[in-house]
Amino acid sequence: MLLTSNFWGSMFYSPYYPPREPSTSEIVSFYMNRIDILFLIATITTSALATTGFEKEELMFKVSVYLFVISMILFLASLVNGLFTYPW
Repeated sequence: MLLTSNFWGSMFYSPYYPPREPSTSEIVSFYMNRIDILFLIATITTSALATTGFEKEELMFKVSVYLFVISMILFLASLVNGLFTYPW
């Protein structure tokens, strides 16, 4: 999933020639893709901690599910943003 997210993140942000100032939506999508990758890493970490029995297993499982849902929402938002962005 991390590789897929990284691939789509690189697809949505590409430099333009001649160089120009990036628009606000491009900056937002760039950082949204990077935050999505961080949420996926946090999801993997918390799910690994849940399987080892760290702290309360049920709480760690719920946290990992919530982080996964947030990362998938961000992933969907980046896909929708790519659909509605005009390719200059």
